[in-house]
Amino acid sequence: MKNEKSYSELVKSYAMNKSKKDVYLKELLIDMIIHESVLTYKKTQLGRQIDEALDAKDKKQFDLLSNEWNEVNKMFGT
Repeated sequence: MKNEKSYSELVKSYAMNKSKKDVYLKELLIDMIIHESVLTYKKTQLGRQIDEALDAKDKKQFDLLSNEWNEVNKMFGT
């Protein structure tokens, strides 16, 4: 005999799978928002520090911060 599911079991199964997909999508969206916030914060901080290094004519600090800026952009693909 075939192992067939009833209509109600199929509906329940569909609802559970849809719920799992919804949870996954929500978690993915939250993760993206967090990463975007971290990137924005880090770039803002580095931008201020780079401006301060330029104002102080501190080439060594400017080079260091510029390299860090480039690394942040590589990490986040911007």
